[in-house]
Amino acid sequence: MAKRAWYIGCDENEIADRVLLIGDPGRVSRLAAILDDVHWVKENRGLRTISGYHKGVRVTASAFGMGGPIATIVLHELADLGAATFLRIGTSMALPPVKLGEFLIASEAIGTDGATLAYGGSGGPVAAAPRLVETLERAVTAADIPWRKGRFASFDGFYRDMFSLEAETRQRVADVRRNLLREGVLVTDMESSAIFTAARALGVAAGSLCVATVDSETQAKIDGEEMDLLERRLFLTALDTLAGLQPAEPA
Repeated sequence: MAKRAWYIGCDENEIADRVLLIGDPGRVSRLAAILDDVHWVKENRGLRTISGYHKGVRVTASAFGMGGPIATIVLHELADLGAATFLRIGTSMALPPVKLGEFLIASEAIGTDGATLAYGGSGGPVAAAPRLVETLERAVTAADIPWRKGRFASFDGFYRDMFSLEAETRQRVADVRRNLLREGVLVTDMESSAIFTAARALGVAAGSLCVATVDSETQAKIDGEEMDLLERRLFLTALDTLAGLQPAEPA
């Protein structure tokens, strides 16, 4: 009898050993149009998952919504079913000198969020899988897109640490931003630190490729047709990365 995931609901025969972790479930549907021979896993709790082929290599894409807690549930369940390489793709908030529209490869991530701490993190930097980072670098270079590599930082409290909606939180967000700049952080998100820390604890490989879509100071945001174009380039670059990993090499 095939092993089955508790929340996602898929069994081990429905997934590949290479996985894209995606926040927005709508992106999974749009990604499906790029893949060949797509299999849709029965959706449960909004956790939308598909498997298909890119350049002859089987990959899985699974949506977690927002935040480290659910992202690590998805990663943990898929790792338990045999997945070995995980690439988080999505959007991020840019700090100087990053420009909107640039692609960011995480060399490492820091975070004191709950999921990071639960998997053994201490707030210090946790490295992405080196082989996966190298393959990402080759893929973005081949795609001729603007990119940088460096440190990410992840948070649970989007409207307390990353983005201010109310006047009374502006100083707190500004203080966090100033500290991040001193620590050499390029972008912030809500998942990379937890994903890297959970991957380390579970003995699998993880990386993160994001597009800078929000300016941390002005709160300017990319959307519309420009975002559609960036999303497609993100999909293709991520798929090329997973397809380009050599099975005999550690990620």
